[in-house]
Amino acid sequence: MEADLVVDARYKSCPGPLLALVEAVSRSSPGQVVMLLTTDPAAPRDVKEWALSVGHEVLKVEKIDDVYQIYVRV
Repeated sequence: MEADLVVDARYKSCPGPLLALVEAVSRSSPGQVVMLLTTDPAAPRDVKEWALSVGHEVLKVEKIDDVYQIYVRV
């Protein structure tokens, strides 16, 4: 899956990854895909809850080694 923007929030603790994602999404256009890279195990749940509350779509969550790749469509 391709992303229009990649947010690298690896090794940041909560709420750092979500805040970085929110800031990136605020600069994105509708329909764009933002990928969040994070090592925070709470991030997938946090991102899903946030996306649902603001009307964005989580397209995919995968974990490769210790890094989560979370794709969100704005």
